Amino acid sequence: LSVNRWPAGGKRSSESCPSSRPFFFFPSFLLRSLSVHDCSLNYPLGKHVIHEVANVSFSHLACEDQAGVVVHWAPSPLGIEHIKGFRVYLEDKNPEGKQCQHLLLKDPRQLNFSHKNTKMSSQPFSGLTFDTDYMVRVVPFPTLMNESFFPPSFLRTNSCEVLLGSGNLVCKPFWKPKTLNVSQLGSNLHVAFDQAPPSFGFHFYYLYYKLRHDGPFRLQRCKHDVNQPRTTCVLQDVSPGTYTIELRDENNTTRRQTQYHVSQVLSPWAGPIRAMAITVPLVVMSAFATLFTVMCRKKQQENIYSQLDEESSESSNQSAALIAERPWPRPKVFICYSNRDCPKHTSVIQSFAYFLQDFCNCEVVLDLWEHLEMCKEGQMSWLSRELDDAHFIITVCSKGLRYYVEKKSRRGKTPVSRRSNNSSSSSPIGGSAGDLFTVGVAMIAEKLRMAKQSEGDGGAQELSRYMAVYFDYSTENDIPTMLSLAPRFKLMDQLPQLFSRLHSGHSGLSEREQQPLNVSRRNYFRSKSGRSLYVSICNMHQHVGQNPDWFERQLAPKRTREKQHTGRGLESFLRRHSSENDSTVPWRPESHPL
Repeated sequence: LSVNRWPAGGKRSSESCPSSRPFFFFPSFLLRSLSVHDCSLNYPLGKHVIHEVANVSFSHLACEDQAGVVVHWAPSPLGIEHIKGFRVYLEDKNPEGKQCQHLLLKDPRQLNFSHKNTKMSSQPFSGLTFDTDYMVRVVPFPTLMNESFFPPSFLRTNSCEVLLGSGNLVCKPFWKPKTLNVSQLGSNLHVAFDQAPPSFGFHFYYLYYKLRHDGPFRLQRCKHDVNQPRTTCVLQDVSPGTYTIELRDENNTTRRQTQYHVSQVLSPWAGPIRAMAITVPLVVMSAFATLFTVMCRKKQQENIYSQLDEESSESSNQSAALIAERPWPRPKVFICYSNRDCPKHTSVIQSFAYFLQDFCNCEVVLDLWEHLEMCKEGQMSWLSRELDDAHFIITVCSKGLRYYVEKKSRRGKTPVSRRSNNSSSSSPIGGSAGDLFTVGVAMIAEKLRMAKQSEGDGGAQELSRYMAVYFDYSTENDIPTMLSLAPRFKLMDQLPQLFSRLHSGHSGLSEREQQPLNVSRRNYFRSKSGRSLYVSICNMHQHVGQNPDWFERQLAPKRTREKQHTGRGLESFLRRHSSENDSTVPWRPESHPL
């Protein structure tokens, strides 16, 4: 006899639990009379009382690396002669996971009082979760009572270690280090990462590393240190270049990858050599200076043109050939954004800036790359100069940018022209100390307004410098009202239009050549920088999907802190005001006119 398992909704399950023994202990004449029907069919209520089954028990087994269970029971002698079959239900907390087996006796009145101690068993219920509670209900039919009249039984599946063995990889939870930090010390690389808990049983970790465009990976084995929470591996004598570093455990089930650029290490004798060079004859020094100048100019000229990824598709190679034949000037692009959204949004901004520089052949100005210049000039001076010097100004709109810009606009803070360069010279754009990105947006909005007013006197060209963009995890509603005059682009859907605008000033190119073949929302991630941007956008999508109210939750504690800070500030002001007016009478809150 072959008895199948059916879900409660009527669809047949594709999983089965293999077994070498039968699961029904009916007499032979009952086995020949059993048939299986769909549990979704509704049968009319009976005319007789049938009591609930007795002696319900369970057998646990493993089914294709998952838990399984067989239900056993004995029919009650009360109403046994009216039983035509049984329904066995198994369900967990999720109603969609309900399973049902329907057993029907073809010949009526086949059971009698002599079968009251007959042990009956279901087919295996497979696909169950290890160490999980389930409810089982065995219902004889037809009966006068509803199915809810029959009391359920409860079971808990065995753990993975009991059913499959503690050595089975299925029973080991997946682990990945939270952090993977790389630092350079001389010509050596120090790779530090969090160790796995002792329950994983790891004794060694394996670091695979190679130059980005080099051959196969090289291997460095790192020993697990039980006395330290982190392990540090040293990669000795690495040559300069960009390295791909991948961490794996000894079972090759955990992987985490990162990239790091190794800088050239200067020799400690460089200073004395330069001092000795002063004493050489003037002719030799002039020749050396000439050669050095030529090499520097050649290096600068090579850095003007970005190289597309060597692993790009054929279309990317054609685009690279086009750039080599017709070198384009690199437009200078300033990026304004809010880094008060979340770290994953900031990661998208950095990847986007690198993508514009590496893939779109632009010279990008990003505050995260300009800390030294900002410290030298002061933030306001640096911001004003970069806004004037940039060929294009891209404002990346997001929830945080609109919230803080409009919040500042509502509060009516000090105008931009009155701000001091030293008021926030120690915090980057978007920092908590000054929120300078809100000042940047206000300056951009003012420039847009002035360009719109002088549109007939060359203002149209000035207006085309400004662009408002948003990624597809944001919406068009995230664009602040004060930037409504700027053209807007949705990334990465409108990447070709953005690229064309960035290079629209190259009159030497025909209209067909203004957009390379590889600039498309479908294949931009075929380059290294494009893949990095694609991964960052996917990570932000995942963060928004898992935390739909992420921005609101981020604001909640901050509002509480601001409220407390305001209260303390008011109390301090009242104390000072009282002490100045009446130095002899101590200030008491209950007697103050407020």
